[in-house]
Amino acid sequence: MSREVTVQRDGVRLAARLLTPQGSGAFPCVLFVHGLGSDSDSPRNVVIAGHLVDHGIAALLFDLSGHGQSDPDPSGLAGSAEDVIAAFDRARALPEIDAQRVGIAGSSLGGVLALEALAGGRIAPAAMVLRAPPIMAGELRSVHVPTLVIIGSADPLLWGVRAAAEGVPMVKLEVIPGAGHLFEETGALQRASEATIDWFARHLHPAGALAGR
Repeated sequence: MSREVTVQRDGVRLAARLLTPQGSGAFPCVLFVHGLGSDSDSPRNVVIAGHLVDHGIAALLFDLSGHGQSDPDPSGLAGSAEDVIAAFDRARALPEIDAQRVGIAGSSLGGVLALEALAGGRIAPAAMVLRAPPIMAGELRSVHVPTLVIIGSADPLLWGVRAAAEGVPMVKLEVIPGAGHLFEETGALQRASEATIDWFARHLHPAGALAGR
C-alpha cells in the first residue's frame, strides 16, 4: 500500500511517500535519504524499499528540500540534516509505524546527512544502512547504532570508507565485488539489496518475526 505524506520543517514542506506491507501495523519502518540531485523516485531506493515491504517492513521515501516535490530551503544544503531529523520524527509519529523500530537507509550524500543528524543527538534510529557514502577516516567513530556500510569494490570512495569503518564496533563493512558507485553492474544492486534487507530484518523485526516467510 502507498500513500502520500507531508513533512513540515521550519516552514519548509517536504514531500514523502509511505509504503506499507499488507495487514495492519504497527510496522517497523526504514526512512530512505537519497543523494544529491536525486529524489524519492531514486530507482535504487525504490527497488530496495519494495523488497523491504515484501519482508514486512514499511518504507518512507522523501524528497530533501530543493529536490523533487519538496520546497526549496534558502539555506541550501545547510538545512538538509534538519530535513532528515524532521522526516525521522514524522515517520515515528505515523499511526502505521512502530516508533521504536525506525531505521535509516542513506545513499551517497544521504548517508552523510544521516550521520550528521545522528551526531546531533536528535534522532535515535534502531539501525542504519549507508550505501556508498563519501566519508573519510574518523567519520564513523561516534556511531552508536548498528550500522551497515555498503560500498562497491570499484567505487573510488572505497579507500575512505574502509578507513572510516576500521575499528568501529557498531559498524560492519560490506564490499560488493565489481560494483561502482551507482551499483549498475550486473547483480550489484541485488547484492546490495539483499544485504540491506538482511540487516534491517535482523535489527528491526522482533525475534522470530520472519519465521515462515
